[in-house]
Amino acid sequence: MSANDLAVKYGTYQPENLLVILPLEEASDIIRESLRAEVRHELEYEYDDRISSAEEEASDWESRADSYECDAVSFARAIEKALLAPTLDEAKIILERVRSDNREYF
Repeated sequence: MSANDLAVKYGTYQPENLLVILPLEEASDIIRESLRAEVRHELEYEYDDRISSAEEEASDWESRADSYECDAVSFARAIEKALLAPTLDEAKIILERVRSDNREYF
């Protein structure tokens, strides 16, 4: 294969030029491979972007879940402390404090 053939086959010629220079079968193979590579690149870019967005969203949800879990543990401890309080007034104070500290839930 000559240097010219290699340049035509692996160069960046426009499809119209390839059709003029090469036989139809060779030109169509080169054009097909070029289009496949271009489409593959575009799909990889698009899916990488989607995967990145999905991973970011999953991370946000995990952070929220961790926060909710921490709040639930805090509520459970406050309830336990209120149940073990020596008087009803102390239990009420404990529960009112946890409610005021967590207004977003009440």
